[in-house]
Amino acid sequence: MKHIKLFEQWVADNRHPFSFEKKTQTPLFEGGAYGHLNHPFDDIDLTMNDMMDMINSTVYGSFSPDNFVQEKTDGQQLSVSWKDGQLVAARNKSQLKNSGENALTIQGVADMFKGRGEIETAYNAAMNDMSKAIGALPDDVKEKYFENGKKFASIEVITPITQNTVPYGLNMLVFHGVVEYDETGNPLGDDKKAGIELGKLIKDINADVQKTFYVRGPQDMEIKPLPNSQKRGAYYKKQLGMIIKDNSLLMSSTVGEYAKNRAKILLQEEADKAGVEIPETSLGGLADRIADISKSYNKRQMKNDLSPEAYAWYDELEKKKGKALKRQIYAPLENLFIELGTEFMKNMSSFLSANPTKAADEMRKEIDGVISKIKKEGGPQEIEKLEHELSRIAAAGGLESIVPTEGITFLYKGKMYKFTGIFAPIHQIRSMLAYKR
Repeated sequence: MKHIKLFEQWVADNRHPFSFEKKTQTPLFEGGAYGHLNHPFDDIDLTMNDMMDMINSTVYGSFSPDNFVQEKTDGQQLSVSWKDGQLVAARNKSQLKNSGENALTIQGVADMFKGRGEIETAYNAAMNDMSKAIGALPDDVKEKYFENGKKFASIEVITPITQNTVPYGLNMLVFHGVVEYDETGNPLGDDKKAGIELGKLIKDINADVQKTFYVRGPQDMEIKPLPNSQKRGAYYKKQLGMIIKDNSLLMSSTVGEYAKNRAKILLQEEADKAGVEIPETSLGGLADRIADISKSYNKRQMKNDLSPEAYAWYDELEKKKGKALKRQIYAPLENLFIELGTEFMKNMSSFLSANPTKAADEMRKEIDGVISKIKKEGGPQEIEKLEHELSRIAAAGGLESIVPTEGITFLYKGKMYKFTGIFAPIHQIRSMLAYKR
């Protein structure tokens, strides 16, 4: 914390290329070269037993160091390596293959974002500062963590001028981990400890405070049980039990089986309302499509199996109500984990945000304004989506449950997952207005 306070003072006392005026900015790319992280309810291979295990670890504070629980940051992702004596960056698979053969140099990144205004300023400053920070490390350390372009560190570029949803109030470059790639650019393994170690090594040689950014590892997380953990554990066990019972599942059933069962029920209800008959042999394939499990049951097969009336009905349903039905299918599991994630994050005692209370107040004020604007100017589909997101917020305890973080990430059975809590619906509402502009 001492270094963060010193850095804040340094920013205040020195000329700075960034304006700290709050701006609305949509994300550049989701995940970049580092890829997308799943919520537990996104992974169709997870079982109900797995979910109960995650719930218990969260409620009782029993995540171990091997779970690598870290704060998830709401910035722009960039993958960097050290190759042939200089910093290089990757934003896609083609720039990762052959040990970063086509990776971007500092000038390459500048050319890529030329004319993009504040994004250009942010990325140029990030590349220059990271070059100095990593460049100050001994050669043997660079070789260990980057292997001349074979390994890339995932970093998050956080600055108020390209702020997404969480107002951190600081310029930070945050290491998340180091990934080794094969010659085709596919990941071979993710070393989460390396992000922590690189942050510490750079701090130890006093290279963490650079011209624009504070370079650091991920936020340390204090894992502790929820208040009234026995009571809350019983509550979440009951909620998951009801979902399992309502959808005729077992503890060994997967999220995919849950989604398919629930999609069948919803599809049959829609068909009954429309007076359409769906053959039992087609219901499973249609359910897979609506639940976004698989599109292998294609339209050619549908035309062969369904009556012309049933085919026309389903085709129209998928086009007009497919997204809404998918949200309805996953809503029970999603709401459960949004509530759990929000409660966990409210129990956290440290955040990357410089002023957590002020940041949370800013988020509440902004989202109130966005909600009012959508209600006033939105069309039927936007209003329907808004109502869905507001129901998710209500499930998490309302806007008073906002905390200034995107969430947490953790490792479970070799895969990385995320809890985003109330951030998820807030970000969706905010994006509705941002993408409309």
